[in-house]
Amino acid sequence: MVKRWIIGVVIFLLISLIGLGFIPFLDTDITDEDTVIEVLSDYKDPGIKSCYGSLILGCKETKVEVSNNVDTTKIGDYVVTYKIEYKNKEKVLKRNVRVVDNTAPELEIPQEQVNACPKATDVNMEYKATDNYDGDITSKVIKTLDNDKLTLTVEDSSNNKTTKTLSVTYQDVDKPTISLEGNDTIYLSLGSAYKEPGFTALDNCSGDITSKVTTSNNINSNKVGTYEVNYQVVDDYNNEATIKRTVKVITNQPTVSKGNKIIYLTFDDGPGYYTNELLDILKEYNVKATFFVTWQHPGYANSIKRAYEEGHAIGLHTYSHVYANVYASIDAYFKDLEAINAEVKNLTGIDSKLIRFPGGSSNTVSRRTPNIMTYLAGEVQARGYQYFDWNVSSGDTSTNNSTTIANNVIKCLNGGTYVVLQHDTKQASVKAVRSIIEYGLANGYTFLPLDITSPAAHHHINN
Repeated sequence: MVKRWIIGVVIFLLISLIGLGFIPFLDTDITDEDTVIEVLSDYKDPGIKSCYGSLILGCKETKVEVSNNVDTTKIGDYVVTYKIEYKNKEKVLKRNVRVVDNTAPELEIPQEQVNACPKATDVNMEYKATDNYDGDITSKVIKTLDNDKLTLTVEDSSNNKTTKTLSVTYQDVDKPTISLEGNDTIYLSLGSAYKEPGFTALDNCSGDITSKVTTSNNINSNKVGTYEVNYQVVDDYNNEATIKRTVKVITNQPTVSKGNKIIYLTFDDGPGYYTNELLDILKEYNVKATFFVTWQHPGYANSIKRAYEEGHAIGLHTYSHVYANVYASIDAYFKDLEAINAEVKNLTGIDSKLIRFPGGSSNTVSRRTPNIMTYLAGEVQARGYQYFDWNVSSGDTSTNNSTTIANNVIKCLNGGTYVVLQHDTKQASVKAVRSIIEYGLANGYTFLPLDITSPAAHHHINN
């Protein structure tokens, strides 16, 4: 009973002292315990106040350790933790932070009224939807067509929605489009029949109307001149489109002497599968070219003999076409050169003095043997050879589009003398030759094979 009485007195005294403000305690104040902020905004922590002391003796401010995982770039629930330690006393408080998206997406529409095809169930138009959190959500736009009203609705991942309504007029005021296959200008050999390369016609309301296209032309393939092929089409709502193609009837190249406008067509890496096809095209136009040959495909070696017999120049490119071996040393280069020269002599009976270095004289793959190109450029000429680079590249090693290859050459022709680089191992390049020849003949160029006195188009040597 005495102990209980003593304990009771102690408790009474403690309570009395606390009530009177004599016993120290750890005091904290936290306000706005749950905070809600918009995603992508800046979070500013309001903090807390903390002190240690008593009402009578005073309360001394204590240090607060703050930690949080708040990421305002992502929607979600986060926690800010406040930890206070003082005089062996500890207290931990937490603040809940919610990052939310309450911002509706933006729907950009450049017009307030749109046209629709008659009887349309949908409307083709431009619009863009962006959201502060989801980014581009144009693909989520829903279009609803109801008589003369078009409603566009888009909703982001947080269910924020934007809706816009436009007026619709049902009419077709757009012309169809006619697209020509092949080139806009075609060169036709004198006496040859015109073959239509083809065309397509599309309309925004009527769809594919190629079958409705009518054509007319005034071509006389037996007379040199410039002619036109006219194309016309009318859609289901009387919108008309027309387009034309130019056809130039030209003569084949006669036997000529050098002039001011000269094209040297040169072909590397053959012979190959497409070389005979190329020779057929050259023969058709009486055009002579130069072949820098290899021994990569000996099964086509007879094409070298045919090319020589038909008046084309035969040059030496490389026997193996393996750059690492060819440029391993001075001796290695001449061993390779002599090997291909021996094959050419066996087929044609001539010692060719025309050379094209693998990669051209400006190549950098030879740098494993320093200064070898500088030496070879002088040495081959000292031995009676002439090496040829080029001043027009067809780009046929980087594309399989024959039209692109032809245009790469044609755009460089500006009335001078040109050494053109192509490869008769590339089918697209062989097919491009016809367009190059026809353009050249129509614009006054002479096509010649290279000889030892021809312009060499030397590059700057990089090794």
